[in-house]
Amino acid sequence: MRFKDKIVLVTGSSRGIGRATAIAFAQEGANVAVNYVKNKIAADKVVAEIKNLGTNAIAIQADVANEDAVKRMIEETIKQFGGIDILVN
Repeated sequence: MRFKDKIVLVTGSSRGIGRATAIAFAQEGANVAVNYVKNKIAADKVVAEIKNLGTNAIAIQADVANEDAVKRMIEETIKQFGGIDILVN
């Protein structure tokens, strides 16, 4: 597990390439912050998939085009996991 216990924040990870990236990191042992803009249901499904792999995950709503939203997303990730090791945007 190359990323065991690393904290990864993946923007746009409720679908598509972002989702696949988040799951790939989880398969390698990472805990993942799943960012979404509108589709909380899809983000929650990704979180459930990641947790089923044996790592931890949270869903965080934020539009990365909004600086204040990005700050809140980073703060929430750090609050939940204690830091961020890897950012995928």
